[in-house]
Amino acid sequence: MSMQTAQLGYDPRPGIAVWKGTAIPPIENPLQRSPERWAIAQRVFWRGPPWAVLRNANSYLWHVLDGVFYEDIRFTLQDVERGLWIEALRAARPGLLSKGAYITWSLHFGLMQPLDRCDWPDTAHRRDLHPAAHYTRADFYRRQRRIRHLHQDCT
Repeated sequence: MSMQTAQLGYDPRPGIAVWKGTAIPPIENPLQRSPERWAIAQRVFWRGPPWAVLRNANSYLWHVLDGVFYEDIRFTLQDVERGLWIEALRAARPGLLSKGAYITWSLHFGLMQPLDRCDWPDTAHRRDLHPAAHYTRADFYRRQRRIRHLHQDCT
């Protein structure tokens, strides 16, 4: 185990650029592993293991901004320093982050003003119609159970 691996708390697997056919983020400003970050990474990065997204701070934050629950956002806002959030938003491009998330969080961090216009195309990201960020995990699971029951009634 290298010194960097020991400090991170996981092996960032520097020689791997593809995981089961899906490109994974390059190693760039990797975040240290904590139980909370690992759990959030498992929830937001569906195409690979948690270490794949934790090895790139921008990618981790883009996934958090686009697809987590209120509790995860609240934790990550306190967990990750403001400079990394701003760097991630400045590096974001259409397709890497949804337009709605980009505007919302750019306003939150003061990178946009309320009347500023975002020239990103509306269809740049498949999750521009993403679940409401104010949903709690309990709301989500309750909704999933309801959908499952509706589906079973139809079959």
